[in-house]
Amino acid sequence: MRADVERVLGISFPVTADGRDPTGGYRFWFENDDMRVRVIVDDPEEGRPLDKVPAAALPISRSEQVATWELAEKLYDGLNALDTYLLIASDQFGTPVAANFDIGDDW
Repeated sequence: MRADVERVLGISFPVTADGRDPTGGYRFWFENDDMRVRVIVDDPEEGRPLDKVPAAALPISRSEQVATWELAEKLYDGLNALDTYLLIASDQFGTPVAANFDIGDDW
């Protein structure tokens, strides 16, 4: 997923070692004048769809020309086009706003 996020957003995460953190997951962070992007990859949990998601990508725009939602939409569309991931996009409050699979209505 890290490499796909890099390709879609045209960035390169600085990686020391393999990105593994003490919890057993992976953490990647990119930051420049235009954006901050964090990718977190963990083992999936049991439960509702959001509990089962083993990865999260969190883009934040720092640009006056590109809003955060535009950056997030670019990432969502780019990852969705790969037809590899089950995706859920959430607003800043955690409410799902888009998904490429049926997540149900029980939120």
